Amino acid sequence: MMARKILVVGGAGYIGGSVTDELMVRQIPFAVYDNLTYENHYLKPVEFVYGDVRDREKLGRLLPHYSHVVWLAAIVGDGACAIRPDLTRAVNEESVAWLAAHYDGRIVFTSTCSVYGANDRPVTEQSPTNPLSVYAQTKLGAERHLLGKHSLIFRLGTAFGLSDTYARIRMDLAVNYMTMNGVIKKKLTVYGGDQWRPFIHVRDIARAIVDNLDAPHAGVFNLATQNETILSVAKRISAETGCEVAVTDQKFQDNRNYHADTTKGRRAGVMPDTTDHTIEYGIREVKQLVLSHRINDLEHEFYSNQKHLLKAIAKYEHGMDPTPS
Repeated sequence: MMARKILVVGGAGYIGGSVTDELMVRQIPFAVYDNLTYENHYLKPVEFVYGDVRDREKLGRLLPHYSHVVWLAAIVGDGACAIRPDLTRAVNEESVAWLAAHYDGRIVFTSTCSVYGANDRPVTEQSPTNPLSVYAQTKLGAERHLLGKHSLIFRLGTAFGLSDTYARIRMDLAVNYMTMNGVIKKKLTVYGGDQWRPFIHVRDIARAIVDNLDAPHAGVFNLATQNETILSVAKRISAETGCEVAVTDQKFQDNRNYHADTTKGRRAGVMPDTTDHTIEYGIREVKQLVLSHRINDLEHEFYSNQKHLLKAIAKYEHGMDPTPS
């Protein structure tokens, strides 16, 4: 039998930062495969392979040397995915279809609860899907290629918090973005606010992935630790930062509304019943980051997938490839 060694595809990204930390702490051998679209460098002292997920030849040579693949590579977020839908499909879905057809080891894949779209009732893994964006459509399409292959598919709630020392923080995520505004601008404007979202700290995502590398579980699992309305999150941020919360009836452009039921995962032991990484914990760590002034401009395009990819597309028009891995 092949010795256990993990290939973390997209391991230089936001979730990848926490996943690689978990693997290092547990002394599990691994390598990172990434093309650094969202990073200028990769300095973490681990084995690193520069590559694109569309490079079938390079991946084809690598995969036989790994017992597990953790596939984090994707263009992430509705706005980022809408810029170039063809590119999104190539990266998010077609690359996974190729992986499923050419790799027989254990695959852990990160999907999204966005596949549920708008739903007034709590959604389980058996609930009807209703993807409202190219992002959600391609993630759901990728899932279908992996079913039946002993793959583990996590439909993630909205991530938040700080990943690790090396990975860039994402300020286009609800809790992180709202906390930043609460600290800097002293005011949050909430559009409606009764939209439900499932949330999970980025480090809890990483722990679930590494905890279940060799677990017998397969198939789809919702992964979230708290379900909250956007207004509830704003009130928690106000309590921590002292910012004002203004509620408007103006319709928000994001029509998603879903409350993720995680009973299946908890009963199977895929995820714990409790966590120390609550939304309040994430608010406090982002607040501390803002107040520390360790990042000069948290509103810079670098910290937003959509804004960063728009700039990468502009470079692409001059002969540079914008594809994230």
